[in-house]
Amino acid sequence: MLCALKVQDFALIEDLEIEFKPNMTALTGETGAGKTIILESLHLLFGKRADQHMIRHGAEKAFVGGFFKLTKLQQEKLDLPEMISIERTLDAKGRHDMRLNKEVVTVQKVREVMQAIGSIHSQGETLQLLDRTSYLSFIDQVDEKKTNELLNDYLIKRSDYLDKQRKLAQLRNKRQESIQKKEFLEYHLNELKAFNLKSGEKEQLTEEVEKLKNYDKVSQQLVTAIQALDSEVFQLDLIYEAAKAVEKIANLDETYQSIKDRLLSSYYELEDVKENLRSSYSGLDYQEDVFNSMQERIFDINRLEQKYHKTETELIDYLAEVEEELNLITDYDGYLKQVSDACDKAFETAFAAGAKLSSLRQKLAKTLIEEVLLVLKDLDLEKASLTVEFEENKTELFETGVDQIEFLISLNEGEPEKPLSKIASGGERARFMLALKSIYAKKNDLSLLVLDEIDIGISGKTAAKVANKMAELGKEMQVLVITHLPQVAAKANHHYQIYKEKEKNRMVTRLEMLDGQKRIEKLALMLSDDKISSFAIEQAKVLLKKEEKLH
Repeated sequence: MLCALKVQDFALIEDLEIEFKPNMTALTGETGAGKTIILESLHLLFGKRADQHMIRHGAEKAFVGGFFKLTKLQQEKLDLPEMISIERTLDAKGRHDMRLNKEVVTVQKVREVMQAIGSIHSQGETLQLLDRTSYLSFIDQVDEKKTNELLNDYLIKRSDYLDKQRKLAQLRNKRQESIQKKEFLEYHLNELKAFNLKSGEKEQLTEEVEKLKNYDKVSQQLVTAIQALDSEVFQLDLIYEAAKAVEKIANLDETYQSIKDRLLSSYYELEDVKENLRSSYSGLDYQEDVFNSMQERIFDINRLEQKYHKTETELIDYLAEVEEELNLITDYDGYLKQVSDACDKAFETAFAAGAKLSSLRQKLAKTLIEEVLLVLKDLDLEKASLTVEFEENKTELFETGVDQIEFLISLNEGEPEKPLSKIASGGERARFMLALKSIYAKKNDLSLLVLDEIDIGISGKTAAKVANKMAELGKEMQVLVITHLPQVAAKANHHYQIYKEKEKNRMVTRLEMLDGQKRIEKLALMLSDDKISSFAIEQAKVLLKKEEKLH
């Protein structure tokens, strides 16, 4: 439940602190007094998208903070202590800072926490009952865990099908383009194949050509090096003899052992170098025709690279692409069938997942019907009947599943069931939405339910029944109700009056807890058209006395 709310520099609110108590609390006030602002501040704590334009003029930032008390079940589910704080700061550049128990967290984290604690009904939500595409969400709320698991599985399979469907469409479009390119591709294929390119060939040829260009220089230097190692002045055998001589005294000192090892290492290393030099020299072979052939090959590779605007490696890859595309043209029908079959199979897999979700929804729909009708009986719709009609579908994969549904309802005895969106009045839709909200809150063990003028279009004895249902909910959870109905306000355990007043030439939203005479006056004003009448005062007293007896 919500224990306290603090709002600073948010719209008309300069600095406001409100304490909330259990059971049912009514928030009343004139239009434009700031009831919507209080609701918007709560929305921010529930993770709603922030709007920097709501920052009070002249302030650099807005702040909203709430203290919540969790039930034991919520503590276990969220792994949080009994008391938590959620704070949100919004600056003029649209940046926001969210904190859970003073630690910075993401908006998504806050949404997950608040979704387990409570639910907010906004005025616009009742309009969802005019849009049949939103009906599935009401059914899914009966068991969100199971429906979400099946829906996620379906969406993954649907995504796979859509990918294959796009590939198939691209393939069909590509066929005509490929046929037109056939001669062009065949020319490229023949030219590149005939050239027989090999990866790294150009680099290897360039190295060989450089060697041959410097043949005389290389030959001369190799001979000089070999002669130096074979000269009488430098005798390689003398290094070996020196090593053997030192070896005879190596056991006397570690230094001699080290010198002996180094001499032998030098001898073998120089011997190996000399053999490499001789091998390189004997391998030198300058053939002008080979040299010319290599240069021509390099020239041809350079020409191909310039022509195709690709490197040697890219040309080899391009050749493979050309072959694949020509194979596609040649065996298009076979390849098309392969892709088409894969697409059909993906559709069947996704549809099967959707059908499994649909089966669950049909079971949940029966539960929803029973529970909604029970609540509607308490809301002056005793004779209402409801059917959830699932339309047959074998060909479509919608984003919400394979289902399209209609709520068919009869609100009067003897009348046939018709689409809810067509026949329900504003007051009837409001009661239907109240039923849905109360069922959702109970199903998910919520401890907070905020209702913003959900009673619009309701009056008379129906208003009293709606008020009774809200008070009944208030015994199971904390209920905050923004209302214009005196019956609802009188039924509340606690009553706040929201008003605005001028301060330093600016309007400021204020909040006042109503008790005793002030509450009677407020209810009397709500019962009157303009000025408070003595009859309205008496009616207000009657309303409050009834509630006092019930409480």
